[in-house]
Amino acid sequence: MTADRYVTRRHVLRPDVTADHVDEVARSLDWPLVHQQDRDREAGVDGQLIWQGPEVSLHYIVDATSGIGYVLLAGKDEEAVEPAARQVVARLAPWTLEELFAAFDKADTARDRAQFALRIGLAAPKDFDEGVFRRIGAALSDQEPKVRYAGLWASTYTGWTEFVPVMENIALNDPEEYVRSRAASILEAFRRAGEQS
Repeated sequence: MTADRYVTRRHVLRPDVTADHVDEVARSLDWPLVHQQDRDREAGVDGQLIWQGPEVSLHYIVDATSGIGYVLLAGKDEEAVEPAARQVVARLAPWTLEELFAAFDKADTARDRAQFALRIGLAAPKDFDEGVFRRIGAALSDQEPKVRYAGLWASTYTGWTEFVPVMENIALNDPEEYVRSRAASILEAFRRAGEQS
């Protein structure tokens, strides 16, 4: 994927869509599996399967931290990738942002709020989106520490610096040490990334 110049956004899959479903779509396109890597949560390694088509590759990824699966497609340019992406998305029916927003907004358990915050972070577009920011912001201020922690992870998936002021506050003031610590490590990662760009 390093030579690819165009990569779609992450299309977050519903829990009942598995690697077998993605493989079935790839096989129907006659795209062979060219790479396989097992997920290792402890080492922070995403699980990944890659199928290669003409000028386009299909990537199924299971996030190391959350265990949430998503697909993306990559290739030389948008013209080559988007027709295949539309076909794959139509077959796999991933979550739309609007569906994720609605699910987060009506979630009544801490576990559901955390899971949907993570999915929203993974599904976030490259450019800032107010709806994404609002939901992850709500997770970051949730009364439950595990939801705030999930909100921190969700914010890292976006890469948006708009979350930095919120994280600075959490790093200083959150009542839970593990949440403060995670916020501080994210801030350090943002600082290092800023120095490299």
